[in-house]
Amino acid sequence: MEGRGEDIPVRSRRAYQRAQQIGIMNYWVYFNQNPVVDPAALVVMDDAHLAEHCLHSLYSVMISRNDHKLLFEQLVSELHKNFPEYAVLADAVSDDAPPETPAELLSFIDHEQIANRLKEIIDSSSILGSDTDLNFRWKRMRPRIHRANLYIGCDSLWIRPYIYPLINNTQYQKTDQVLYMSATIGDPGDLSRRLGVRPIQKIHVPNQFAEQRSGRRLIIMNRTNDDSDIPSRMEKALLQAISLHPKSVWLCSSEREATQLRNIVTVWLEKNGMTGHPTWLLTPLGDEIDQFRQAPTGHLFVAGRFDGMDFNDDQCRIVVLVTMPKAINLQEEFIAYYLRDSGFMRRRLNQRVVQGLGRCTRNDKDFGVYFLADQRFATHFSRESNREGIPQHIMAEIDLAQDLSERDDVGLATYVAQFLKKNFEEYDADLSQLAADIPQPQKPENSVTATSKDEVIGWTALFESENYAVAQDHFERCWNSAKNDNLLEIAALQGWHRAKALYLDGLRGQQGASDQAIQVLEEAIKRGGQSSWFNRMRASISRMYAHTEPLQAIAECEFAETVIRSFDDGLERLGVSGNKYQKFINGLNEKLGSEKHATYQEGLETLGTLLGYKSFRPKNNAAADCIWRGNFGNTRELFTFEIKIEHQPSNSITASDLGQASLQYNRAMEEYSNKGYVVHSLIATHLEQIAPEGVSSIGQIKLISKDTVLALWACVCNLMTLYRSRWNLDVIQMRRAAEIEIRPKLPKTGWLLRAVASADPWLSENMLLKEWNE
Repeated sequence: MEGRGEDIPVRSRRAYQRAQQIGIMNYWVYFNQNPVVDPAALVVMDDAHLAEHCLHSLYSVMISRNDHKLLFEQLVSELHKNFPEYAVLADAVSDDAPPETPAELLSFIDHEQIANRLKEIIDSSSILGSDTDLNFRWKRMRPRIHRANLYIGCDSLWIRPYIYPLINNTQYQKTDQVLYMSATIGDPGDLSRRLGVRPIQKIHVPNQFAEQRSGRRLIIMNRTNDDSDIPSRMEKALLQAISLHPKSVWLCSSEREATQLRNIVTVWLEKNGMTGHPTWLLTPLGDEIDQFRQAPTGHLFVAGRFDGMDFNDDQCRIVVLVTMPKAINLQEEFIAYYLRDSGFMRRRLNQRVVQGLGRCTRNDKDFGVYFLADQRFATHFSRESNREGIPQHIMAEIDLAQDLSERDDVGLATYVAQFLKKNFEEYDADLSQLAADIPQPQKPENSVTATSKDEVIGWTALFESENYAVAQDHFERCWNSAKNDNLLEIAALQGWHRAKALYLDGLRGQQGASDQAIQVLEEAIKRGGQSSWFNRMRASISRMYAHTEPLQAIAECEFAETVIRSFDDGLERLGVSGNKYQKFINGLNEKLGSEKHATYQEGLETLGTLLGYKSFRPKNNAAADCIWRGNFGNTRELFTFEIKIEHQPSNSITASDLGQASLQYNRAMEEYSNKGYVVHSLIATHLEQIAPEGVSSIGQIKLISKDTVLALWACVCNLMTLYRSRWNLDVIQMRRAAEIEIRPKLPKTGWLLRAVASADPWLSENMLLKEWNE
């Protein structure tokens, strides 16, 4: 059974409904607003995680910059006008928003304040007349928008409940039994949470069956100390593979990433002599999969999906996992960034990696090469604790990938070529030896995530039936369970859920519920308050009571929050043991002390990134050498850098140098000032004076010496090293203690703007570091 209801033959439907035949259909046929098939006694859900994509269309509304540009801009402008402290909103109103800005969840207090206005804007949008999918989703969501969550990203808005209420869906509710099937079930409690279903009992598969593998899989991974995500050695191996089998699948974490990469790869292939290769971007309908299968050459780009796609034999031999699939939607982005003790997100990551590693090895004689392009894969799998949920045979393949990472460019490309030419002797011998060294697993526990049942019931009661008393009771159990497990930010989120249920109950007239909601929210904020998102909840409460002082205080802390998250990202990649961190320190010292223009340029870009800026080197020859662009609190700031570190006969900054910097300043003003940025232009130099003819043309330009830049880097390095000494990826309490120690040493938002505001054209070390040393 496939297609629309009228496409399903009456006889087939009747035979299924009389239990004379088994009905085979996709999730969209069975779980539908108006299903044409009766509920089944037994539902077998193959590729069970894929059902979540179907539920998105039933229980959520996505409004994106790409598909609904005008509507998206109207909504984010309205949100930004009312709630300026949400950093992501400032980037969302910009056409060139940095993709690194994490998604946020709107406070339920702010959500209630703005919900009716959002309904007005969406209702009046002409896009509803032409986009039938959006129209369908909005009609289902509109009556329940007050009870939903609103997730905000740079490119999209997502209205949905935290947990989908499939448990309340007739097609599920009337089913006697459900069998969930997947090669990567993982934690059954998390699957229950993701689908919003009854508790799931995991059936243990004996090891001799669980560890059976299909075909041969060669994994290629970066070294842990490679500087770029796709270094030349991996690029050469990938080119070698595509030259032998000119078809590849690229698994990306987001639509933005997939779209951008499609263009990049097309240019890259053309540059390397592979012309005329077609490319496809997978859409929700999935027609591109069959087109790709049938084509002799071509490349398929997939966003946010790692299962449900099978490529047999020569249909595809090459899969590229582009980035670490930590998060594939706005809700997961929010959890991964702001709730760092969410262990289930690490398990989802491994689950997606395993799913991705099965796309083109579908039978015993099949074989394929899988490129883990993101350098963070190497760091992630270097920790044994991060291999949770990885089958033993894939563990051995990852071990082989680590060993192969030590080979040089030619050796790696040759190994890939031999494998794709079906010369498997060396591969089989290497893998066999490594597999023998894998320790036998302990008997798996058949446990369910402690709070999943209460979370599903709580969110179904809140979102579907408006039974807020039941909802807050189940959320309170989740809150207590998470606290007993010594969780901080996840417990705080459960407290937030409970506060939301109480708040909605109060709006309906339940006496005392509103006051209790604020008390519960303040307790949740206290538990999770070191996360900047929970601090923004304070702003929400303050706005509710018309208090302005806390709003300013929260904005002032935004720079420190951003730097700490930047340190987290860096340390997750560099680690706290081994010499990789010190190599990074030494490398940046050398770059910022270099007399070579390109090397110094790279160092300045890295320093800006550590400071939480969107730091980049424009490619245009007439552009600035480096740009730092930041949005902290309510402050949007941009700094252009012109680098003058080469020897000059005059030994001074000339009028021509100043003119070049002024040109960059004017260009930046033209492009960014109307977007709310405060723009400054600096010259980084080893020179110590300005030529007499240049003094009069200094204008808005500031000069900063290489020594002063090094002093800033030394200050940042000391704090990052102090943070690292107490930092632990797996123990949030240790990271929390490290944050508390360095937070007072970080300056307030706008420190660099204040430093360059001096009348002196030279930005001295004392001026630059004044607020760092207070």
